[in-house]
Amino acid sequence: MKRLEIDTRRGAGRPLVLVALIVAALIVTTLWYREDSGGFLHGLRRGVIAVSEPFAVAGTWVTTPFRAVGNWMSSTGVNRSDYTALQAQNVELKQRLAALEEAKLENDRIQQLVDFAKAQDLPTVGARVIERPTDSRQRTIMIDRGSSSGVVRGDAVIAAGGLVGQVVEVAPWSAQVRLITDSSSGVAVLVQRTRVNGIIRGTLDGPLELQFVDKKTAPVVGDVLLTSGLGGVYPKGIVVGEVTSVTSLQSDLFPVISVNSRVDIGRIEEVLVLKAVSGASSQVGGGE
Repeated sequence: MKRLEIDTRRGAGRPLVLVALIVAALIVTTLWYREDSGGFLHGLRRGVIAVSEPFAVAGTWVTTPFRAVGNWMSSTGVNRSDYTALQAQNVELKQRLAALEEAKLENDRIQQLVDFAKAQDLPTVGARVIERPTDSRQRTIMIDRGSSSGVVRGDAVIAAGGLVGQVVEVAPWSAQVRLITDSSSGVAVLVQRTRVNGIIRGTLDGPLELQFVDKKTAPVVGDVLLTSGLGGVYPKGIVVGEVTSVTSLQSDLFPVISVNSRVDIGRIEEVLVLKAVSGASSQVGGGE
């Protein structure tokens, strides 16, 4: 019981200490503002700062590396997040750019076909190539237009660069086209410069060959060959290719003339089926 009274008395003295500290603070504050910069309290403050400054500098120097590492780690986290977002945006933008570029290339190809068809002044049916040769021996392609679109056997097929081939089989929604590179195909042509006639045939090893041209009227390298319209299979004036070489031995009856097609048949994606030639279906077998 006696100990409880002692504790109570100690607690009762605490407000007096608090009052004393407040009074002392007020006295010090009043003296601080009343004295000039050379007074005792100002000098004491400068002394305390002078004594503690080396410790503050040392503390700053010691903690600077740790603060720098912390700042780097926090900024690295933000940068990594930003980098991931930017990377995703970059992938999306690349995909959009590729789609736009593909659309532009397709539009350019189709425009070339349209311009070519207008120059020929022939009714046409646009089609896409849906099947290509699987090996060098195959000389046909499949297109996505057939009898439902008015395509018939014997129709000529062209691309932007010139003649592609002739429709040989027709289904309601597709058609098979025999290429001019087929050795069984024959195209009646004329040399644009000299108007000399001949026959273009495909060969087993790939290049086209101009046949039945007299040595005296043989074309030269660079001459352009056009369809002549003879035989009624192909309309007149379609570009077939250019002469790449002319070889003639004394014993040969005709010179060996190699021709390069202006159409990259292995890469064509869109074609036009020409609807101008009547009765061509009865002539599909030979081509001349």
